Amino acid sequence: MRTFFIILILLHGTIHLFGFIKAFEIAEISELTLPISRIWGVLWLVVALIFITSGTLLYLNSEHWWIAGIIGVILSQILIFTFWQDARFGSTPNLVILIVIVSGLLRPTPPVSMTTEGFTTTPFEERYGAAATDHFLKFINPFEIAIEPMERLLLINIENDPDSLYTGFEPQVFDDEKTGTGLLVIAWRVDGKVDVYHQPSLTLDPAGYDIAGKGLENMIPRELHDTFFEVNERGAQASVTFEDKEGRLIELNLSEQSTRTRKPFGLLAPMGVAAENPSAMPLILLHDFYFVRKAGTELSVKIGGRYHQPDNLPLPIDFSRMTFARYSPDLLIAKLNPAFDGTLSAISFNENLSIQNDDHTIELTMNRDLPEIRRISRSHKQHTLSLVFDPAFPNLYAFTGDSTKGQFEISGDPSTGFIRGEYSVVRSGERLKIEIIPSGGWVPNESKLSVRFLYSVQPMFKEWPKTYRWTAELERDHESGFRMRSDWERIAADEKE
Repeated sequence: MRTFFIILILLHGTIHLFGFIKAFEIAEISELTLPISRIWGVLWLVVALIFITSGTLLYLNSEHWWIAGIIGVILSQILIFTFWQDARFGSTPNLVILIVIVSGLLRPTPPVSMTTEGFTTTPFEERYGAAATDHFLKFINPFEIAIEPMERLLLINIENDPDSLYTGFEPQVFDDEKTGTGLLVIAWRVDGKVDVYHQPSLTLDPAGYDIAGKGLENMIPRELHDTFFEVNERGAQASVTFEDKEGRLIELNLSEQSTRTRKPFGLLAPMGVAAENPSAMPLILLHDFYFVRKAGTELSVKIGGRYHQPDNLPLPIDFSRMTFARYSPDLLIAKLNPAFDGTLSAISFNENLSIQNDDHTIELTMNRDLPEIRRISRSHKQHTLSLVFDPAFPNLYAFTGDSTKGQFEISGDPSTGFIRGEYSVVRSGERLKIEIIPSGGWVPNESKLSVRFLYSVQPMFKEWPKTYRWTAELERDHESGFRMRSDWERIAADEKE
């Protein structure tokens, strides 16, 4: 069926070339009796190329084939109405193509996680040779999922009407033992760096903001009097006022009073796309994410007495016009594998395949008599984030092979999709090198047509994880186990060693 549909698209596109051939008198086309000007002939050629592109993309399994297809259908039908006497039968393939596209968009196929496809096992000898397994009833875990508690966040962009210093503001609300209770505002600067204005009640680590754009420029305590940010049945409500480093009063006000029901969705925020020198891979999972609706909303940004126009979303969501201001009252913020330089402690194995270690749950699987890491999870409140390996990650204590590799997947709540990539371990004497690259990018799990279209026209949402690479160098220490030094770097999306 798929092959037939591809042939239909390509053949339909090829037939459009007849209009171009007749218009430029390249050959006699007796089936076309109406005169065709050269301007119309060019349009016939353009439509032919669009359909051929669509069919080729579908053949190559590109998820963007339908965009070219629907553009081709619209332009083709314009030509058919214009030259109805000769071209009316072209409406039938246009209708077939349109039905397939619309049915596919309205009934999307959920992404398939590798955890539902069954796991594989690497042959024992390939990894361990003839290792004396009785001496390796322990393992090490070189991975970490660091949780950064946060209650709510709001982002307001003014990139189309920027200030001389700032292009956007991000209020964040905290209420936890680690950070304290209070609110801060990340002020996104024109130069790509950030200033952080925070209430004195918060305890913050400046080093943690290297994942935000080009990094932290200033961290400034402010009282932020009469400040609030909450989400209710009407939408987001916020009022934040503070004095910036230049002594200007910055006022952010939002009152969303929509009568329509909110229809939030899950999202992996592309925060990591702007980080130049990240010390970790930021995983910002927004579980109740939505844009601020324009109807019934008062949204203003005032800096030093001047109002700035907040950015708008160019397409409607749920048949409502939206601003580009967005928020989430339910989120999980994590950092995958923060940079590390130190000793990894051994974890003992006592035949229990699920082990609690440093707030992580480590699930093991056996390769003969050796424990290997299948899954590492960490929970915060009602949410859990997991890192899964297939084949399972090797037992580094016993590893004697030259190299091994596999796939990994990072997932939380199903609404936020998952990240897929590749891992590898290479041995050189007493040294090991581990590398993970999220080469599969982010795979969303979204049924909203408008949101899926947004992801299609803005590939940054799905592509940014591909630009991260984590490398760890491990050296065996016979007294303490392993010493590891690890870090992240940004790479081209198609760069792999």
